[in-house]
Amino acid sequence: MIALIPVVMYFVISAAILLRQSRDTAIAHTEQITKQVSNSIDVYISTIDKLADFIVRELQDTSFTSTEGSENEPGWNSQDSTIFDILNNVYESHPEIAGILVSSEQDQYIGIGMSRISRDPFTKEQWYQQTVATPEKVVLHSSAIGRNIVTDANYSADDVFSLSKAIMDQRTGQVLGVLLFDIHHTIIQDSINQVTIGQNGFVFVVDSRNNIVYAPVNQIVYRVNLDWLKNQPDNPLTAEIEGAQYQIRYAKSQYTGWKTIGVFPLKEMMKSFDTSTRLVVFSIVFAIILVFVVSFPIANSVTKPLIKLQQLMKQAESGDLSVRFNSRYSDEIGELGKRFNNMVERIDRLIHMVYLEQQQKRIAEIKNLQLQIKPHFLYNTLDTIGWMARDHDADDVVKLIDALSNMYRIGLSSGKENIPLTEEIRHVSNYLYIQKIRYKEKLDYHIAFDETLSNFMVPKLILQPLVENAIYHGIKVKPGMGSITVNAEKIPQSGVLITVKDNGAGMSPDVLAALLSRLGTEAINEDAPEKKSGFGLYYVKARLVLRYGKAFKMEIFSSIENGTMISLFLPFELSGFDPEGSYSESLHSETTETDSQNV
Repeated sequence: MIALIPVVMYFVISAAILLRQSRDTAIAHTEQITKQVSNSIDVYISTIDKLADFIVRELQDTSFTSTEGSENEPGWNSQDSTIFDILNNVYESHPEIAGILVSSEQDQYIGIGMSRISRDPFTKEQWYQQTVATPEKVVLHSSAIGRNIVTDANYSADDVFSLSKAIMDQRTGQVLGVLLFDIHHTIIQDSINQVTIGQNGFVFVVDSRNNIVYAPVNQIVYRVNLDWLKNQPDNPLTAEIEGAQYQIRYAKSQYTGWKTIGVFPLKEMMKSFDTSTRLVVFSIVFAIILVFVVSFPIANSVTKPLIKLQQLMKQAESGDLSVRFNSRYSDEIGELGKRFNNMVERIDRLIHMVYLEQQQKRIAEIKNLQLQIKPHFLYNTLDTIGWMARDHDADDVVKLIDALSNMYRIGLSSGKENIPLTEEIRHVSNYLYIQKIRYKEKLDYHIAFDETLSNFMVPKLILQPLVENAIYHGIKVKPGMGSITVNAEKIPQSGVLITVKDNGAGMSPDVLAALLSRLGTEAINEDAPEKKSGFGLYYVKARLVLRYGKAFKMEIFSSIENGTMISLFLPFELSGFDPEGSYSESLHSETTETDSQNV
């Protein structure tokens, strides 16, 4: 029953797809046929048009262009060999031409296969007047019935359509006469016979006024309402004719204005669909029988090893990782058993590795605690020296020792990795104070931060490497006095932006690009001399990425003689900080004695 559900779904989907594909194929086939027939007719008409141009040019060299209508004018004598030969050569070399006639404005004519019935002048004929009205174009006449022309016995007016073109004087542009062709319907019939549109499908042609130019012998043709063709050619029409459904579409020629109409019975399209449907139903029945016959032995071959594997998994879940699945088959179940064995072995190895790592971690913690004894001893010693300097009123020495002691105190931070931003600012302030004492007038600095960010927790010692780079790679190599600005500001609803800016020597675009490239690598070799300039920055970035992930951003801007600026963006959402207030506090290098004590 479970297998029956996808089988039925397959049948429904397949039937829908087959029906849509059959309809699409029929539509595309009908469209291709109508366009192909239309293009073929255009080619034939274009060929006759070129023949008309050829005859008109040839007549320019005959007495036709100089005649004035005299009965004695040799140019219009029916036995005139020159004009007759021109027309006859074209007539004999093109079997699709049923007849040719040349008529002048003086109502004189020469014809091959065509002659006048009565003495009524050709100039009053509709075909003549339509041609004279548009002398620059070829004129098509869908019907040859009702003319003052009798045809030879080898064809009738029902078997042809006509094409006419004006004969003009090249010097004056005056119309001298009209050249008329009768064209056999065979050129249309041959184009249609070259294509197939099913057993009962057919194609017929109408002119721009919806008069039938050619239609096969078919009773359905005259049941097609040509008003249906007012829709766009690209939109197929489905209509009911004498109780049957037909698809109708047409292609309109831009050259002739004629419409080639294709009519295709949908019943024939459904025949192929019915055949495909029967094949699908037979396949479904066969598949259902096969499912019932094969399902039971397959189920047994699958469920037994699965039950065994389930039991082994329960044993592994209880802690026994020595279990293994043994199978003599190499099928999917056997492959699953191998994967189970690999998983259990890897879990066993990972547990052992975690045990070793925990041991190594405990050892590293003990060593780290031992290493902190020396900084504590140094901090206590500096504190003792400070009190001794106070006893001797050495205020400058006291300030320097206090700054250095505070740096060590913040650096230790009781072993904490993250400290408040105010402590980090205080640490870098002490560092800059010490460097100010060292470089004297060479260095000036300014520190500003938003007091509402005092409790914002950051990884400790992230600013000192940036300030240290600014001094040693910017201010130190710059002629004259240099300055460093450290700024920490709050970006509402976003995070904290910390910038370290100097007006030092700066970096060239190549050096900056190389530094950014090194910072973008996964690791950096601190022993490589060419990479020492990026070593501190790399570890600052690595610690911040570890803390904030992809939400953290570091940007570096620098140019020669304009200094360098490094900006750090630390997000609120990953720090658990709820920013409130907007008070701003500034620390300057021109610090009073009391401020220095606080630092």
